[in-house]
Amino acid sequence: MRKSLAIMLATFLAAAVMAGCSGNASNKASGGSEAKTQTASPEAGGTTGSVEVVDDGTEKLTLTFMPESWSGGKWREDHPTIKYLNEKFNVDLKIMWTDGPTYKDKLNVMAASGSLPDLYRVTSDNFGKWQDEEVFLDLAPYLDQYPNLANAFPEEQWKMLSPQGKIYGIPLWEIENRDSYQVRADWIRNAGLPMPSEETFNVDEFYAIMKAFALDDPDKNGKKDTIGFATDNTLGSNTAQLRAAFGLANGWKLEDGQLLPQFVQSKEQKDFLSYLRKMYEEGIMDKDFLSRTGANTYELFQAGKSGIWTHHPLGLRTDTEKLRGIDPSAELIQLAPPIGPTGLRGNPTGLTGANKVVVNGTIDPKKQQRILKILDWWVTDEGTDIMKSGIEGIHYTKEADGTYKATDLVETDLPRIMNNWFFKRADPNLGTFRWTEPEIADFDNTFNANNAKYPWKPESGGLEIYSETYNQKWNDLSTKFTEAQLKIVIGQEPVDSIDKAIEEWKAGGGDRIIQEMNDAYAKLQGK
Repeated sequence: MRKSLAIMLATFLAAAVMAGCSGNASNKASGGSEAKTQTASPEAGGTTGSVEVVDDGTEKLTLTFMPESWSGGKWREDHPTIKYLNEKFNVDLKIMWTDGPTYKDKLNVMAASGSLPDLYRVTSDNFGKWQDEEVFLDLAPYLDQYPNLANAFPEEQWKMLSPQGKIYGIPLWEIENRDSYQVRADWIRNAGLPMPSEETFNVDEFYAIMKAFALDDPDKNGKKDTIGFATDNTLGSNTAQLRAAFGLANGWKLEDGQLLPQFVQSKEQKDFLSYLRKMYEEGIMDKDFLSRTGANTYELFQAGKSGIWTHHPLGLRTDTEKLRGIDPSAELIQLAPPIGPTGLRGNPTGLTGANKVVVNGTIDPKKQQRILKILDWWVTDEGTDIMKSGIEGIHYTKEADGTYKATDLVETDLPRIMNNWFFKRADPNLGTFRWTEPEIADFDNTFNANNAKYPWKPESGGLEIYSETYNQKWNDLSTKFTEAQLKIVIGQEPVDSIDKAIEEWKAGGGDRIIQEMNDAYAKLQGK
């Protein structure tokens, strides 16, 4: 069924390209991506060259952008930021807001009918399927003309999932290291323990803190009603930093040119699971974790029953406020990830760059170049400021003392959502606006900088989309492996039983997934 659908989609896309051949033909005839002399591009690892500039900006162009809309957010047709962009770039910008849950289905229908928008987002699977259909503009020959855009993202994100020498999409950037441990500093003091030092904080000290939280009445209410280490029934919540400390891969690791999943790391799995098992045996770990989801685990933290959670800077501020409603002395601080036995440490890092923002490869080259001009401006300080904070005098005003104040329109016009939901540069300060108080901006900057020191990166490069076995069996294999881990943690099986689980994972399709992932990796590397 999957193959049949893929063949049907490819057929529809090919027809769409033929239907839009006038756009392709004019692109080639006008000195588009086919009329170039290619050389190595140091910025993006692709190709660059002399592409004829066919857009002088004098013709007013109608452009269609298709962003996802979440929580009811979208812009009115006469939105001040649209007016600003229309005047600045001589365009008539049409925003095709599409509800997030239906976005992908709508995009597939548009692809089949040959009516894709001029600029839109694609997930990694569609990006992998469609790039041979010539529906994406190859950006490699253009990036030397748009240096702001070329330098707005890390090189590996530009390259991700594009064939060697091609750049078919702009990385859909998200904060890579958004979250870190946040811990009850007041509980640490109540337990008589020293505050952790970033330079030396390790898994033994982490263990001692969790033990004190469970056994030493850290909230000083005279009751044994607190939990040391809380997680959920997938061992997902709160464990990323511990997995990193014990050397487990964040999904996949690249070792000696080969991709390997964390499911085959026998020693690292044993070390990690032994650590949790000891916590469970000593009453440090939540005895009811098998019945908890991630949301339930967070609720324990918010209710003042557990003292550690993995969250972002806004979460720290809002959770502190909630906790002080329960305990006025509550204090949360950011905690560096613990150092493991071999010196490893890390905060969870998302896979960024596999999803893309793409320029339609079949439209008039003038439109393509006008879009690139807009995006090249968008990633500048000026452009990002306007696309986040909106228009001065409308969305915010400058006060007599030189500070800025948001107007009521900020929460009705939502000027930030095109930047935060659709397209943005690699910049973790998404929540900093013209009117943000300096101390909050400084706090967020420091928090994000601390996180970025210790990335625990997934190294799969998004290549899962090329493994048919992964798509068919990964979830079932992961579930069975987690069941084996849980039995070890609660003492139903010995730690060494993880080796049997590893062999079953490999025999059940894991070996094929590893092979298919590495075949895809070699192909994209041009090997």
